[in-house]
Parts: sequence; structure tokens; C-alpha cells
Amino acid sequence: MSLIEKLKLGTRNKKLIKWPGDDTEVLMRILSEHERMEAMFSAERLFKTEKIEPTLTTADQFDTEKCVQILYRAIRDPATEEPIATSITEFRKSITREDMRMLISEYTVFEQDCSPSPSNLSEEEFDKILRDIKKNPETLSSSNLSSSMLKKLIITLASQPVTLPKDSG
Repeated sequence: MSLIEKLKLGTRNKKLIKWPGDDTEVLMRILSEHERMEAMFSAERLFKTEKIEPTLTTADQFDTEKCVQILYRAIRDPATEEPIATSITEFRKSITREDMRMLISEYTVFEQDCSPSPSNLSEEEFDKILRDIKKNPETLSSSNLSSSMLKKLIITLASQPVTLPKDSG
């Protein structure tokens, strides 16, 4: 199994945590880039649907909604690995601002632990990830790589010299 597959499928991409101020355990999992985009777009859609104009006053609420959308997708029932609420509205009604702050902080730290950062990898480890992606490029589309790692991979791949076939004529 390649390093990227291990990162994508590994158990370190999910963990049991305690709900803030409670002994109830929930499962926290790292979102794929696709799921993160869905969370961002859902927050934006809510503001458009509700006709909430972007202002200095609503900017904080927009950031809060993005966090709630991420947590709704990341926090699961440990027994079933299904969302803990049947809808984002139900989830939003059940989470306090303090719960949200604590959970998003925990999620951010967990995400940084799971997603390799180019600054934390040796050159050999980065080269291994690069080789794995070259061998199996489709694994990249569903990976949980950080944006800084994706950026470094793109720059590295784009800057490699291209060898053209020699003219045999």
C-alpha cells in the first residue's frame, strides 16, 4: 500500500473525542478536500438564501457557519459512523458557540497532525509521496492532503523537465 493510501485510509484520520463538557464520546474524522468545499459552499448558499449581505457585522457569523458546516460533516456517531444529527439545522440547534470553538480547535489540530505538511517532511518522504502519486494519480483526487502539500506537489510536478521523443528522421 502506498504512503498516500495509508494517509487516506489510516485510522489516524479518525479518532474518538469527548463532546465538550460531557463524557459522551463522538468520532471525529478528517474531511476530504471535496467535503471541505461542500462545507464552504453550503455556508455561502445559506447566506445567499437568507439574503444576508456580507458586512463587517456578518463576517463573524459567516466564519461561524463555515465551522459549523465542517463540524457537521466531521463529527460522527462512533457506533455507526453516521452524522450525529439528521440535518445541519438540527446540528446547528444543538451546538453552543463554546462547543463549536472547542471542537473546531480540536479538529484543526487533528487535521494538521493527519495531513502531511511539506515543512514537516524530509526530502525522502516528500519524494516517496510524489512517486506514489505519479504511479497512481487518481488517489490524489480523494486525498486528505493539506493545501500547502498540494501546492508543493503541483509546483514540483510543473517544474520538472519534460523529455520529448527524439526525432528519428
